[in-house]
Amino acid sequence: MSRVALVTGAGRGIGRAIAVRLAADGLAVAVNDADEVLALAVAAAIADGGGKAVAAPGDVTRSDQVAAMVATTSAALGPPDVLVNNAGVISVAPVVELEEREWNRVLAVNLTGAFLCAKAVVPGMVDRGWGRIVSVASDAAKTGEPYLAHYCASKFGLVGLTQSLALEVAGTGVTVNAVCPAITATDMMEQLAGAYARLPDVGSESAARAAFVAEIPMGRVARPEDVAEVASFLCRDGAAFVSGQAINVSGGHEVH
Repeated sequence: MSRVALVTGAGRGIGRAIAVRLAADGLAVAVNDADEVLALAVAAAIADGGGKAVAAPGDVTRSDQVAAMVATTSAALGPPDVLVNNAGVISVAPVVELEEREWNRVLAVNLTGAFLCAKAVVPGMVDRGWGRIVSVASDAAKTGEPYLAHYCASKFGLVGLTQSLALEVAGTGVTVNAVCPAITATDMMEQLAGAYARLPDVGSESAARAAFVAEIPMGRVARPEDVAEVASFLCRDGAAFVSGQAINVSGGHEVH
């Protein structure tokens, strides 16, 4: 029987690439997204490609919906052996203008959602003696960025959660890691370009995109598939001795 992966925020971008890659690796994949239409479309694409998948829509910030996602996964495919915490949101604002509700929204999706999902699946993984948890953080989890205090705080927190949980389950057959991409060619990058274009020191979306590339020594932004390759490795048997790590996928932009 193939192992089962639950990938959150998998309706597009990095999450979609990871779901597709894990399916290609032979895992059955539960595709989560807050947008049910997107989740269904990705699950159908995986099935059309010969893989096994089910849509498991839901809001990762709500424990009842997380429980429902896990139940849907277990009923259709089996209990999750792999959890990829990819669901995430971003916005741009100076700290002094950042509204409390927006701070709370970003922390809820990016950090609390990962906590709730991990809490829901870890006991089963430990009981079965095998599990992989991979969280998609960011290179903004290691170095702060102006206008992104809430996003950086959430991703720094996600790395802290990764390290702490890895130590708690060490020796059980469960590993817990994070990947830290540089800015990646997704809808979120376009959202950022639009937001930065409104800042007085940037001026246009094209200038924002050029600045994104200029920051990366390898001369390009990341592709979703770059991140999926590393996530794929961390989900394998061969990564059994890798845990508590936050691995940069940043073209040299972040080196610690």
